[in-house]
Amino acid sequence: MTATIVTLDAGNTLFTERRSRDEMYLTVLRAMGSDVTLERLGQLRASLHDEVPDPIDGQPRYSDRWFLEFIRRLLAALELPGNADDVRATLADAFARPDSFVLFPDTLPALDDLTQRGVRLALISNWSPRLHELIDGLGLRRYFEVVVISAEIGATKPERAIFEHASSLLDAAPDRLLHVGDHPHNDLSGARRAGWHALLLDRTGTTADAPHVIRSLEEIVPRVLESAAH
Repeated sequence: MTATIVTLDAGNTLFTERRSRDEMYLTVLRAMGSDVTLERLGQLRASLHDEVPDPIDGQPRYSDRWFLEFIRRLLAALELPGNADDVRATLADAFARPDSFVLFPDTLPALDDLTQRGVRLALISNWSPRLHELIDGLGLRRYFEVVVISAEIGATKPERAIFEHASSLLDAAPDRLLHVGDHPHNDLSGARRAGWHALLLDRTGTTADAPHVIRSLEEIVPRVLESAAH
């Protein structure tokens, strides 16, 4: 590996929800009178995520228009009356608040170490444009030279286009880029198909030990130093 620039995923890599995403949705829906269970809600959200067209009316996944359709279909499935745009706005506000999320313990030590060693960093995430507000509030903005958000460019991981967009912004060839994220398909496979180096972050030990698997973000620095020595 000869990577000299590191890009990172955001959600479930650098930070995670204080309460699960389903629990955050459930709070809003219960206030509207729904008696849906957490398990059923999770199933509905997963199926609708795959069913809602991408793009929709020319707007990409995770845009406000995409989320509006997602919420409209969710309310219809639950037979809940209500203004879908109001519900979308309430949830969007919750997911943009830094206090809804918590950094993983290894996030700041790893970013500080990489930065102090002069490693260039970028963020690549499947998220809405509200990620800007979130990373500002979490104190992460200062670490990243480039922030690439799927809903802003109209391409989502694992699509090659989002990695190529980041490569162009960084003015770097694919073999100089190392992407790190928690999703085997979106992050690991997506980056590799774009010709990048990639590491899969698995803090839980679900994935068997392998050269491409790390258990902590603090393992990135040794990998980068090892590559620089060759």
